Parts: sequence; C-alpha cells; structure tokens
Amino acid sequence: MIPTGLCTIYSLENIAEAGKMPAEKLVKICDAYYAERTVGYNRIYAAMGANHRFNMLVRVFNTDIPNEGMYVVLEDGKQYQIDIAQKIVGRDAIDLTLIRVEEYYEVADESVENNISSSDGD
Repeated sequence: MIPTGLCTIYSLENIAEAGKMPAEKLVKICDAYYAERTVGYNRIYAAMGANHRFNMLVRVFNTDIPNEGMYVVLEDGKQYQIDIAQKIVGRDAIDLTLIRVEEYYEVADESVENNISSSDGD
C-alpha cells in the first residue's frame, strides 16, 4: 500500500500549571505515514445501525498503537479524533476510524511537549 502522506498523532493534555485554569492543547506523540482507505458498505451500515458516524478510515504504518480518544492531524491541518484503533495482524500497521473535530484544538509547542514527557518519568 502506498502512503498518502504523513500524519501526526496527539494526545489532549491539560498544560496549565497546578492551580491555574485548565488549558487543553494537543501534545505531539509521534508522526506516522498513513494511507487513506476505502470504507466498505459493511462498516458504513454497521455504524449507521449503531447510530454512529465517522468521517475517514486511514491505515498508519510503523507506529505504536494509538489509543481511542487521541487525535490525528493530517498534512492539510484537518483534525480528527480516533474513534477505533484496530491492529492489523501480521503487519506493522493499524487502521484508525476517525471522526472530524468540530472545533480545532490548539497544538502545544515543542517546549510544552518536552516538559510533559519528562514529567511522565517522575
């Protein structure tokens, strides 16, 4: 499968200092190559039957399994929340079912990302 482009996977974190008003921003987890997938009718009708919707299906390569609820930002800047992450057996790939974000989150700068990752080890 030929990659469509590069996406960035984020988690939504409260980056405010202790005792301050919460400030949620997207904090970078990793970059990953992705390929857009065609959504099959079975998946569409199963989602409709469960009164559920999604906007995109992508396959990401060579990355750790992202968690549901994390966020993906594509090269065009569009933000999506990961609804379902499904590991592909026998391949270094994961299918992500994505829901378009109505209101975009601000992305944290590199210094915030480094502070959060270094405080995780404490």
